[in-house]
Amino acid sequence: MSLETWLSFFALCWGMSLSPGPAQIASLSASINYGWRRSIAQTFGLASGVFALILIVGLGIGALLAAAPVLFEILRFGGCAYLAWIGITLWRTQARAVVIGKKADGQPGASLFALWRRGFLVNLTNPKGLIFFLSLLTPFVNPAKSVLLQYIEMGLTCGFTDLCVMTGVTLVAEALSKKLRSARNMMITNRIFGTVFILIGLGLMAFDA
Repeated sequence: MSLETWLSFFALCWGMSLSPGPAQIASLSASINYGWRRSIAQTFGLASGVFALILIVGLGIGALLAAAPVLFEILRFGGCAYLAWIGITLWRTQARAVVIGKKADGQPGASLFALWRRGFLVNLTNPKGLIFFLSLLTPFVNPAKSVLLQYIEMGLTCGFTDLCVMTGVTLVAEALSKKLRSARNMMITNRIFGTVFILIGLGLMAFDA
């Protein structure tokens, strides 16, 4: 990939990362409940999910899924159900609990791996993201060079911008969260985020690829 092509793609990645979606909601929710330091694990998971999604496209698996209606519908349903389940979890969370996970004693808590996994799956299971990357990345590929290496380069680039943007989102949420620490405010916030996740899941279910 030439420098000019890469710079164009780099600028596009910033636009994609800044556009509203499940990743931003997940980042806001985690930061308010855990603080930005612990939320970094989820942020790395989100970036890893973007990289994995682009690599899937580069390996041709994405095109196979898009061309196989049954397989794609299974993927789409699973991704939508996962996002909706996050929303349901938020609604069921007690006022003093946290969004993403709880320890056995019911107090707030989630391992760093659990946070990373949540972020990874949020981006990886987004069916609209798969179709988006399938249509978006092809113009940036030079068929005269190693296609897989170019997809890896694009995956790292997009993962980097996603990491930067989501880190910024968690920092902003951390600053705002000081006003949301009461049990009532936390319950209201979690239910707002929960509703958004459910609506995103339902919206993607109605999405026609």
